[in-house]
Amino acid sequence: MSVKVGSGIRLIREKLIVSGDILEVYQYSGGYYEGFKSEGGRNKVATGEQKRINRTQTIYRARNTIRRIINANIGQYGREFTAKFVTLTFKNHITDLKMAHCMFDKYTKRLNYRVYGSKRALLQYTAVPEFTKRGRVHYHVIYYNLPYLKASDLESLWGNGFVKINKIDHVDNVGAYICKYMAKDADDSRFHGNKLYFNSRGLFKPEEITDKKVVESVRDSLPVDKLRYSNTFENEHLGTVIYEQYNLTE
Repeated sequence: MSVKVGSGIRLIREKLIVSGDILEVYQYSGGYYEGFKSEGGRNKVATGEQKRINRTQTIYRARNTIRRIINANIGQYGREFTAKFVTLTFKNHITDLKMAHCMFDKYTKRLNYRVYGSKRALLQYTAVPEFTKRGRVHYHVIYYNLPYLKASDLESLWGNGFVKINKIDHVDNVGAYICKYMAKDADDSRFHGNKLYFNSRGLFKPEEITDKKVVESVRDSLPVDKLRYSNTFENEHLGTVIYEQYNLTE
């Protein structure tokens, strides 16, 4: 693999990712270089095993991404809004993702108009499609700025089946809680070519910080009692990796 090096290249050995109240700190013994671009080199003909590995890595990255996006948006839309976790199911045996997505999109537009009285997309959400054991599509949706609505009103707007509003008041890491519904099987061909999740536009994004001094300053100031998870493992590219996750939720 050839590498194109830019003038801003630097070795990264510490990284901080801030997703709302969730902070993740990475320390790498080997590190990685920031500021270069790969000019190819990947084998274009992947074996079946390599495809499975690639798919597993895709799901892993997607789960991390959605977890961080959700945590970055929880509680960011004013005191009048609390995040709402809703499950949408079909009464008919809908198994085609493209058809289901079309029906979900129409419902979202109806809900947006009901809440905001505008065709402009103002409703903020993250949705994760999932299949039941029988193969029927359903959706797990986290709404960030949805005011109070009765379940019966949501079900009427959905118009395709049933709605359940799930309690998440007890959950202090909503992103981790919801991403567990994402596809777990890398060999599930039903998701090949389809998104594992989708977001509304304009969501807040997690912040990634790689400045050594900033990362070390933040890490040293984090309260020990806010540490929720830590792990040390080996990575063939990064060396020894020390990972810590803090939750600053009061």
